[in-house]
Amino acid sequence: MVGMAKESNTALLMDELAIPLVRYLSKKVSNSEDANDLAQEAFLRMHKFQQSRRLDNARAFLFKTANNLMIDQMRRAKVHDKYLSFEMPPERSDEEGDEFAPSAERMASAEQELDRIYKAVDQMPEKVRRAFLMHRGKDMSYAEIAFEIGVSTSMIEKYIIQALRILRQDMAERYQANG
Repeated sequence: MVGMAKESNTALLMDELAIPLVRYLSKKVSNSEDANDLAQEAFLRMHKFQQSRRLDNARAFLFKTANNLMIDQMRRAKVHDKYLSFEMPPERSDEEGDEFAPSAERMASAEQELDRIYKAVDQMPEKVRRAFLMHRGKDMSYAEIAFEIGVSTSMIEKYIIQALRILRQDMAERYQANG
């Protein structure tokens, strides 16, 4: 009977606090989808916490948890953006016509490089490869991937970081071997 009381208490809190929490998060993050994902994760963490302990102030716990999740998401995005800006070369202008058009050699080299990347991706552990392809290939958010695979969002972050490390290491090894 205690379990039922906890479940109904959580449901009441969700009904009461879902809209204010999403509204609060929407002011702090770039889109409503992220705000909804963060709110859902905060409610889930509150629910898990309530399974083992009693909360004195569920509203404060919920908003503090959501705020911490938002800060973590912003940090991860910053690290991810920094990594991408480091990995991606600056784009050049094509104002001169075909001056920057790739030569046949360059095209062949790019195709070989792409084949090597595909091989590196194929050799990744199953969940790492799946998360990486869902994120980069299908443009899915970490939360969407976590739901699809059935793991936490932080685990997806670890998978993506592991995939990027594998690719970086593979590239570094190839460049050392060639030059």
